Amino acid sequence: MSDPSLKVIALISGGKDSFFSLLHCLHHGHQVIALANLYPALSASKENVGAGTTQGQADANEEHDLNSFMYQTVGHTVIPLYEQALGIPLYRQPIVGTAVQSGASYHHVASVEEDETESLVPLLKRILQDHPTANAVSTGAILSTYQRTRVESAALRLGLTPLGFLWKYPILPPGTQASLLEDMQAVSLDARIIKVASGGLDDSFLWNNVASLSDRMRIERAIKRFGSDGDGAVLGEGGEFETLVIDGPPSLFKGRIEISDDNRVIVREGGGAAWLQISEAKVIMKDRVDSSATIPRIPDLLDSKFRTILESLDGGHESIDTHSGSSGENPKKPMSRVDPDILYWTVSPNQSTTVLSVSDQTSDVVLQVQRLLEQNNLTAISITCTTILLRSMNDFATINQVYSKLFSAPNPPSRVTISVGDLLPKDTDLIIHLQIASSSSPATPRKALHVQSRSYWAPANIGPYSQAISIPLSQDNDCPQRAVSIAGQIPLIPGTMLLPSPIENPIQDFALQTTLSLQNLQRVGLEIDVQYFTSAIAYIPISTPLPHNLLPQIPAKAWSLLHQAPSDSDSDDETAQEVDLWESKHYSGLAHHGAISSERLLPDFSILSSLSSSNTIPPLFIAMVEELPRQAGIEWHAHTGISGGTVTFHSTIQRAGFVIYQCSFSGRLRGIVSVFLPQGGVMVDEKVGEAMRELGFERGEKEAYTSYYDMSVTGGREGKKLEGVIPCSRLWDGEGRRLGAVLMFDTLMDGN
Repeated sequence: MSDPSLKVIALISGGKDSFFSLLHCLHHGHQVIALANLYPALSASKENVGAGTTQGQADANEEHDLNSFMYQTVGHTVIPLYEQALGIPLYRQPIVGTAVQSGASYHHVASVEEDETESLVPLLKRILQDHPTANAVSTGAILSTYQRTRVESAALRLGLTPLGFLWKYPILPPGTQASLLEDMQAVSLDARIIKVASGGLDDSFLWNNVASLSDRMRIERAIKRFGSDGDGAVLGEGGEFETLVIDGPPSLFKGRIEISDDNRVIVREGGGAAWLQISEAKVIMKDRVDSSATIPRIPDLLDSKFRTILESLDGGHESIDTHSGSSGENPKKPMSRVDPDILYWTVSPNQSTTVLSVSDQTSDVVLQVQRLLEQNNLTAISITCTTILLRSMNDFATINQVYSKLFSAPNPPSRVTISVGDLLPKDTDLIIHLQIASSSSPATPRKALHVQSRSYWAPANIGPYSQAISIPLSQDNDCPQRAVSIAGQIPLIPGTMLLPSPIENPIQDFALQTTLSLQNLQRVGLEIDVQYFTSAIAYIPISTPLPHNLLPQIPAKAWSLLHQAPSDSDSDDETAQEVDLWESKHYSGLAHHGAISSERLLPDFSILSSLSSSNTIPPLFIAMVEELPRQAGIEWHAHTGISGGTVTFHSTIQRAGFVIYQCSFSGRLRGIVSVFLPQGGVMVDEKVGEAMRELGFERGEKEAYTSYYDMSVTGGREGKKLEGVIPCSRLWDGEGRRLGAVLMFDTLMDGN
């Protein structure tokens, strides 16, 4: 399936990133129909520069650098020339207001109308009046959550799809900051430094081309001397420098901008900052314009690690032992009480004498949730994760529209959505399971990851759910620990938000979808600092054409390979850098060639305690359900991600008819009981109760906060209320064994 073409409004600041992002829009077949720019108002007597402007340089004494948190303003007098240089209509609007909201996330309310972010809204509205078919906005945000969330807020309010193709670009293969500048050089982008703000750079760097090899190496060396390499310094993400693009590939730039030496004056400010005041500029049209498209480098779909995983999955799917453990050790005995800081609710529509529509059922569920929150003195921000069970995935859009009314603030909870078909009770079209953090310290507040821009990083979440929510588990300032809830991940290609094109071989197709969705899970986890997962489940639709005996093997092997500890001899030749002799001699101890200095790992084996058993692959389960979003072939859901502190995986306990897995963290014990299919007339519920009593829970399965049941098993959950239950058509463990049930519980450990 091809990526549908979008009609894009390109936000430009004059800087390198906005133009390089524009090139990626064109590469994807999108049409850039307008340029948009916000600039500092020069004086009350100056009229706003509108569409069709091809000149508008201010007098030298009126050019100034307005320090805006949101917008680049230095060099703004050159911006009107881009309309002529690119042959695309330009719209401009003065910046009004200041940074009223200073947080990374942005929440539009009436009280922030004076925030400078809101200057973008009337500009976009004006463009939409002239170009009503516009349906997307592109931005050059690379690492700035502050900038990205504000553009997303304005765009989505106007029904525009945010495009941020450079988001997290430096961490994608090959994983160096300098790769972005190298890619800009490859497409002949000419981006001159027009402002420096210390960071090792002085005014001698002004008018250097950051996309040229010699100037780029000089910038890298200067920044390393200053000791600020990493975190985007080489790219100017920390304000080290700002750029002005004066030329680019002929397919985009029909003319180049010329600014003579006499028309550039250095203005020096305190703290080592300096910028160029430009008095006059002009466009020199090119005699010959090459109409062939310039192709920017597109990051590989899979990282090297996941390419290796995919190759292993294609090479064979033999059964693997992922959960070997002791059968003689007694499990740890928790206190028979649940964690008071975490609540679990199941909400379903109230029964009615008449059959309610899907919309009415969802409204009833939403109302019930709102009442429960109010009764417990909580708000919707307390919800960290939801699991939505649908009868039919065709109802998803209707349910989503009503469900979204629960959340008015930014960063709604993460979410998993699956269809279980007729396994839901009669006349019930949806059930929602909720996880709620009932308390949180102001010193260690809730964190969220909600990226709604389309990029090459991971699938965008345009809707009422975040990629991840992180909550504190401990108040230990020296070693704080957090629990992370991550949204279910399906195999969408991030840049297009489409599933991969079907492969004729169904095994290869399923292997690719398995690998891509697992990479999406890992990238989201890494971004919110997850170091280890406690367990996971892979949902598979019942329509999957593969034989059932093969289905669990592919995700189980991928999961095992993801958690394979690297050996000392492992190396990634593709990320090897050219050795610079000057760097090796003078700065051998610093991060090399613009690499991100503090690499995060997932899994990060350093988080495991010395008490962990030899087998530290988190338990994995595979569940067959009716259908998944977008008709995906698999959906990965990691139950909990752990950040900080230590995690202990205890030895697996196997008894007749069931297995117990346990891991502990931050004074909590996570236990999982998997019950095999009944044999000799022994019922699933009987084995569930036996396992829970062995763990010290006299009340049996009621302590479980989530459970998965194979509803085809006689004596299972048929006819019972689905309190915390996810009904499945089939259920396997990571070793491919058929299960009747899986139960999960969290408790406080003895002495806590």
